Amino acid sequence: MVWAVRTGGFLLFRVLKIGSDSRFDAIRAHFFKFLGFWIAQILWVWTVSIPVVVLNSPAVSDLAGGGSNPAFGTAPDIIGIVIWAVGMVIESVSDTQKLHHKLNNPPKNKPFTGGLWKWSCHPPYFGETLCWWGIWTLTISPSTNGTLSGGAKAAQYGAVVSPLFTILVLLFFSGIPTAEKPLARRVFLSGDADAWATYRTYLDETSILIPLPPALYRPLPKVVKRTVLLDFPFYQFVEAGAQGVRDPATRPEESRS
Repeated sequence: MVWAVRTGGFLLFRVLKIGSDSRFDAIRAHFFKFLGFWIAQILWVWTVSIPVVVLNSPAVSDLAGGGSNPAFGTAPDIIGIVIWAVGMVIESVSDTQKLHHKLNNPPKNKPFTGGLWKWSCHPPYFGETLCWWGIWTLTISPSTNGTLSGGAKAAQYGAVVSPLFTILVLLFFSGIPTAEKPLARRVFLSGDADAWATYRTYLDETSILIPLPPALYRPLPKVVKRTVLLDFPFYQFVEAGAQGVRDPATRPEESRS
C-alpha cells in the first residue's frame, strides 16, 4: 500500500504539473501499441503481487490448513524490510530531485544530472527493483523459519518471478529502453553541440542503473559495464543513423566507453 500510494501520488502530481509523460510520445498515437503497453502493465501488476498472494494463501499462512506463521523478526523479515526501505528512499528521492529540476524551467536540452542521477542514469528504476526484492524476501519467512509442505515452499520460492519480472520489464521493455535512447536522440538532434558534448560525457562516466561514483565507474573495463553493470549495447544511441547528423566523425561506440 505504501508503494502504491507513493508511486500513484507522484505520477498524478507529475502529470498535473507537467502535463504528460514524454517517454510514451512515440506510442501514444498508435492504438494497438498503447493498448499493448497497458496490457503489459496489467500483467506486471499481477506478477509482482504473487509473493503477497502466495503468503496469504491457506497453505502458507493458515495454521489449520498446514501453514506456518513465524513470529515477526526473522532474518528474512529484517533483511526484506531493509532492502525495501533502501529502495523506497532511492526511488522517492530521485523522483523528487528530477521533478524539482523540471519545475524550475531548466534549459530544454540539458537533462538532469545532479543528486542521485550523478551516480546512476536511472536511479528510480534501481530503487524499484530493490523494493520488489525486499517484498519477496519479507514474505518467505514461513519457508525459511517455519514448517511448510514441499509444495507451499516451492510456491514461495517460485514467487521470485516477481522481482525477476520487474528487472526484465525495466531492462528490456517499458523502462530503460523507452527513456535512454529517445533522450539521447532528442539532445543530439537539438543542434546544441555543447549540450550534446556535456551529455555524452555524462553517459561515459555514469552507470546505467546500479549507482556508482563516476570516479569508480569511468575506468571500469567495457566488458564489466556491458555485463555486470547491465549497460547493454542496444541502449546506445547511434548518431550516424539519426536524422540531422552534425558530427559524422563521432562513432556510437565512443559513448559509454
